[in-house]
Amino acid sequence: MGQVLKDFYNGWAGTVSRQKDDVIISLKNSGGAVIPYGAPVFMKAPDTGVRLFNSATHTADDFVGFAIRIPDKTPETYGSAQGEWPRYGNVDILVRGSISIRLATASRATDKVYIRKSDSLLTTLPGNEGTTVELPNVRCRGNRDSNEIAEVVVTKRNLQ
Repeated sequence: MGQVLKDFYNGWAGTVSRQKDDVIISLKNSGGAVIPYGAPVFMKAPDTGVRLFNSATHTADDFVGFAIRIPDKTPETYGSAQGEWPRYGNVDILVRGSISIRLATASRATDKVYIRKSDSLLTTLPGNEGTTVELPNVRCRGNRDSNEIAEVVVTKRNLQ
């Protein structure tokens, strides 16, 4: 007798979810902090590498893409909630394509994705004027699962 699956998960944060047209680049982590898988990364001026979001200095124009999970490492190696790029090392970044990320709010297909300035969490709610930054060319592909993971697509490269 077969089983009925009732829960479908979107994977782990930072996992490239579709590989048909994705573009992944490697840039230096110049922020001095580890970069978790699935985190949005921003360009450190003047083009010296990437770093995590800083609400005092970064704008939507600085958004590069999302840090990806290393494909040859399985979550069983370090746990599904762990994994990050080291300080001052290279970071693989999805600049176009689909990826699973952690979202603080529920999502639907085509929702825009924002980063909150107060706590740097990703959300689909724009917030009040000046409290969030819209990530350009980023849209949800579907609903967030019970593990707070949603699949999003970066429709166009932000870094040329």
